[in-house]
Amino acid sequence: MKKENFIDLDTVSEKVEFMLKYFPLTRENDSQLIATFILNEIGIPEIGNMTALDLLAKMANSKLTPPASIIRARQEIQKNKEELRGAEFGKRKKSLDNPLFKVNIREN
Repeated sequence: MKKENFIDLDTVSEKVEFMLKYFPLTRENDSQLIATFILNEIGIPEIGNMTALDLLAKMANSKLTPPASIIRARQEIQKNKEELRGAEFGKRKKSLDNPLFKVNIREN
């Protein structure tokens, strides 16, 4: 049976892939991805009753998925699944391949 709800998914990678699939703005903006991920992880009813201090306490006490894990999962998914890359991916890739951006390292 295919899982189609964030809460039913098991791994960070599955959850990030869900975000990238159903929330296209998260494909190009890590801040948007992290915020949407955490919103879904906590749940709308609970987050509506939280203070900023409550949220920070959850983060500080490792009760939420670390943002670095979310970003690593996004990078791996987008490396392997072109359809989940943002529209800007190709443009950034081309600019990075530009010889003007290459660093030359001399060996002595």
